[in-house]
Amino acid sequence: MQSLDSHNYIDLLQDNLALLEEIREINQRLVDTVVDMSDKDVVPTAAVEGGEGTFVKCSFNAVAISPNLKSQYASALMSPIQPLLLLVPTNYPDCSPVPLDKFPVEVSKEYEDLSVKVKSRFSTSLRGLSQPVSLGEMARTWDVCARAVISEYAQQSGGGSFKTKYGTWENCLSAA
Repeated sequence: MQSLDSHNYIDLLQDNLALLEEIREINQRLVDTVVDMSDKDVVPTAAVEGGEGTFVKCSFNAVAISPNLKSQYASALMSPIQPLLLLVPTNYPDCSPVPLDKFPVEVSKEYEDLSVKVKSRFSTSLRGLSQPVSLGEMARTWDVCARAVISEYAQQSGGGSFKTKYGTWENCLSAA
């Protein structure tokens, strides 16, 4: 293990304080996704090798889904969405956070592993973002992808959102 001199230690603390502030701001803007620093012990060893930085986890909590879907979500009928693990490199924000998860190449339509579907959609969405990607952009993209997969699952299960059940709001002034 490398020893840190006092100058490097102060830089490390300042970087982590800036990252904590960014995480706090991200969490104020998101409803269903929570971003937090992750303990190195919960990150797979293979992912840790060769990477220096701070481990961050994006967890989709599905706060805004209906109680019926939540009960299915909590049961064995559907797998919960596993958190996205990221390595925020020491040279962030000059460099994008690195996803530590393996992303599927193709998703089976009949397989109900929502985590795989979210990761696949997230991987595709990441390719469309300009580099370097901020932690906030990654968290928002993860949130949008997870919400879309949950919404699709709800529609397939006979539910859905207000928009899928009733349509969109009509402008009363233009309708009159």
